[in-house]
Amino acid sequence: MSPRPKNIRKVNDMPVAAGFKPIGLNGCCKNTIFLHFEEYEAIRLCDYEMKTQQEASVSMGVSRPTLSRIYVSARQKIARALVCGVTIMIEGGAAYTDSEWFRCGACGFLFNNINPALKIRKMECPVCHSDDLSISNININKNEIMMKIAIPTRDNVVDNHFGHCEYYTILTVGQDNQISSSETIPSPQGCGCKSNIAGELENMGVSVMLAGNMGQGALNVLTSHHIKVIRGCSGNILEVAADYLSGKLTDSGVGCSSHEHHHECHGHSHKE
Repeated sequence: MSPRPKNIRKVNDMPVAAGFKPIGLNGCCKNTIFLHFEEYEAIRLCDYEMKTQQEASVSMGVSRPTLSRIYVSARQKIARALVCGVTIMIEGGAAYTDSEWFRCGACGFLFNNINPALKIRKMECPVCHSDDLSISNININKNEIMMKIAIPTRDNVVDNHFGHCEYYTILTVGQDNQISSSETIPSPQGCGCKSNIAGELENMGVSVMLAGNMGQGALNVLTSHHIKVIRGCSGNILEVAADYLSGKLTDSGVGCSSHEHHHECHGHSHKE
């Protein structure tokens, strides 16, 4: 059984700089300390905004002990960089941000950024792949929304493991039956049927889940939250959603039998 992924930690405000270099050293400093995004956020909340660790843990969506470990690790890294004269780069870790939305200048598509590292690397529109992007204050008219579709995602394709996916993609569909925006939220740690993800998705207005494998327990929980489930999906998330909207997808009716007994899924390869 593969190790369970970390909860993705929420970063509310991205750092204004990619890192810091010491000055006044003779020669080039070859060593680098990598301060993860969640470590930066813990320092920002606790030492800059002067929040308590309990308040910071709520803001980041982690437990109080987890926040404490992140905070201690961050302070140790910063101390080592100051004492040893080492460069600090802010990158990596398991974090996301929903504070920035991007609008594509080419096709008008709206999407948010779950991977803070993409702020440093080149970003592009997930629909038309244009890099003509601008930061947008999103304001979708709820009266124009026909439905919201949730898809368990990993690397922009349908994740075959509903409960242990990397994150969930939430697609907003307008009255013209076209996808108008894409939002990403972290996957809660643990089994999908025992987490609160179904209630969270229902509160966001999700009415359809396009998934790969899924145990009966998770199916029952989602159904009880008025979310229709289509199993047996695979491939690029936008293409899968487009196929559903055009009536090309139906539920495979195939569950994840081993998940029911062992809470783990191995060797499933069924497709639509």
